[in-house]
Amino acid sequence: MKRSTLALALVTLLVLGLATACGSSSTKRAITVSASATVKAKPNLVNFSFGVTSDGASSSEALSASSAAMRRVIAAIKKQGVAARDIQTQQVNVYPKTDSNGNTTGYTASNSVSVNLRIVAKAGRLIERVTAAGANLESGPTFSRENPELTYEKALNLAIDKAHAKAASIAKHVGLSLGKPSSIDEGSEPNVIYGAMDRASAKGAPVPIEPGRVEVTATVTVSYSAS
Repeated sequence: MKRSTLALALVTLLVLGLATACGSSSTKRAITVSASATVKAKPNLVNFSFGVTSDGASSSEALSASSAAMRRVIAAIKKQGVAARDIQTQQVNVYPKTDSNGNTTGYTASNSVSVNLRIVAKAGRLIERVTAAGANLESGPTFSRENPELTYEKALNLAIDKAHAKAASIAKHVGLSLGKPSSIDEGSEPNVIYGAMDRASAKGAPVPIEPGRVEVTATVTVSYSAS
């Protein structure tokens, strides 16, 4: 009985060893590819930064003059249909002015606001009205999409389709059958197109603004099983 049990155990170990050896000899094949896609969309949001600077004999005088100037600027911005929620103060500064000997000769105060304009066609008119109210255009226009994730989703789907087509072409060329994706790594690179006002435009004429297109790029790296 003991000899039969021992013989059965040895046979079992031999079978398991063969099964393990056969399993380790099989090679898992995979095809890994990268692809990217870009979607261009018309911008529906444009951002500006407007600022004012005022001088005064004292810091309070300079600050008061700067605040009055900014109130006029904000009023001009709102008259162009910009909601209060789309106007945000960026910074308020007061600093002394000095002569060559380091003596204080007065004070300068500055105030700036960031503006999001949701009617892109009004960009040129906004610049015209706000600068007429006494502000300087500190930066912008910067064009973007209010809901960039929707544009990115389109680019991402296109990138995945491109990756699948590329992997299928490789599999066919080397005589393999393409399986399902085993891993997908995602990467994105949103690009924003910047515009600039034409400072040489004729007085009284609308400031020419060309919004162009916002480009959003999605990149994926996909590994497919193959047999």
